[in-house]
Amino acid sequence: MASRPRGWCLYMATPRVIFRFPLDLAALRRATAETYNNASAKSAFRIGALLLLAIIYYAATKVGFAFTPAERPISTFWPPNALLLATFLLAPRRMWWIFLLAVLPAHLIVQLQAGVPLATALGWFVGNTAEALIGASCISYFTNQAPLFESVRGVTIFLVFGVLLAPLATSFLDAAIVLGTGWGSHYWALWSARLFTNMIAELVIVPTVVLFGLNGLSWIRKASPSQYAEAGLLAVGTVSIGIFAFGGAGGWRGNTPALIFIPLPFLLWAAVRFGSGGMHASLLTIAVISIWNAMHGNDPFTTGTRGESVLTLQIFLCTIAVPLMLLSAFMLELRQSTSKVVEAQEEERRRIARELHDDVCQQLTLVQLELEELRDESGTASKPRVGRLYEQVADVFKTTREISHGLHPANLAHIGIDAALRNLCLDIRAEKPLGINFISEISLPQLPNNVSLCLYRIAQTALQNVVKHSHARSATVTLTVNKERVCLHIVDDGVGFVVEHHPTTGLGLASMRERVRLVGGKIEVISAPMRGTTIEASLPLRELNVPRPV
Repeated sequence: MASRPRGWCLYMATPRVIFRFPLDLAALRRATAETYNNASAKSAFRIGALLLLAIIYYAATKVGFAFTPAERPISTFWPPNALLLATFLLAPRRMWWIFLLAVLPAHLIVQLQAGVPLATALGWFVGNTAEALIGASCISYFTNQAPLFESVRGVTIFLVFGVLLAPLATSFLDAAIVLGTGWGSHYWALWSARLFTNMIAELVIVPTVVLFGLNGLSWIRKASPSQYAEAGLLAVGTVSIGIFAFGGAGGWRGNTPALIFIPLPFLLWAAVRFGSGGMHASLLTIAVISIWNAMHGNDPFTTGTRGESVLTLQIFLCTIAVPLMLLSAFMLELRQSTSKVVEAQEEERRRIARELHDDVCQQLTLVQLELEELRDESGTASKPRVGRLYEQVADVFKTTREISHGLHPANLAHIGIDAALRNLCLDIRAEKPLGINFISEISLPQLPNNVSLCLYRIAQTALQNVVKHSHARSATVTLTVNKERVCLHIVDDGVGFVVEHHPTTGLGLASMRERVRLVGGKIEVISAPMRGTTIEASLPLRELNVPRPV
């Protein structure tokens, strides 16, 4: 007799059948509590995020008022609109209306505290939100979830709709609101001031916020100490040069308008070394420093009012920001295209290796079997000839297998990079008059396939160069790993060469450098005539996202 299940039972009845299910109340309570806790955690997180957005919007509006001169109602630098646009670009469309409800109280509080009439404050809220909504809607529609600041097309869409169209359309409304509520005069002066104020804010704030929101934490985790040091040096240099160029009220600086071009080398440095994120952060720093000083009469211009100086700086910043954004996007596309070329090359090698192994080698095997039968059946006179033909086919079969393995080491993913490199050295030492020693000081963690393949290709290319060009008698391959990096050292005692004569071409150096760069590492080639060659490839473990040895 079967025992009854513990706990209560849940009965479900149909017109003909009664279903009886055991009901574990403890499990049900745990599941309910877990669901409630998850729902509560999500709700708390959303409320916290909305509260944080409202606080940031409040602070951004305060900053905007700090950049508002006493003689005019339009700020020279207005971050709230750009902050809303960046938030919309980072969040799903269904959350936009919730964000608007969250920032409305913050907007009214800070506006009324500043003495802005309620009608003007409400009108400005409509203008601010309309600008963000128009820009985000158009950008989302035309990019279709594609990367925004990682392609020339994405940057162009942002410039057209986020920087030009949305501020242009809403500037008419904002200027009319200011004029209609008696908060200002001279419609076209208000319109132009508002247009360039919001354009420069969109240009420097939106990309910085979006890129940091998408990639900031990842960069902070993966950056090496040298990258932190370079970023710190860039930040100090950018701030210092900004103060130097735009912070002087008199003296020789006050008579040299060309000083506004001094920050350009630092912006190019940021674009080349840190991509769009670094360039926009540096541009934001320069914009804040220059506009703040121009608003207070500290600028390198010799003539014109403060308003004219601010407008000149805004136009100048817009002018240099656009080509820098396009340059950063183009450089990133170029890197990605190079990566795709390497991937396509490896895929083609893999395809050819598979066809050689699965097709050609099998056909050669069948030919060997036929020749073996023919040798057994042939007469005494023809048997030596058939035997020689059999040996030739066997040699072709062996060579084809070696070519297939050289094109793509199929066993690399199974045996690991340590064993694969050891086998590579053994194969070359067995076939060539070259003494090769392989040293692996410590067992490696499991590396991603692309990283293992990168190390294998570097060793393969370097050893092929040793065999073909160095006239070396011996070579040593060393694979090591520490808490920060995995390193591959290849040293030979050959004739060497002048590295400067082969900076980008020849001897496979360009291919090795590009492979290492694609996985975030670095490579150094040390050589001199009659002093051998040393190749050192180093890949940071934090870039590879693998567990580091203790």
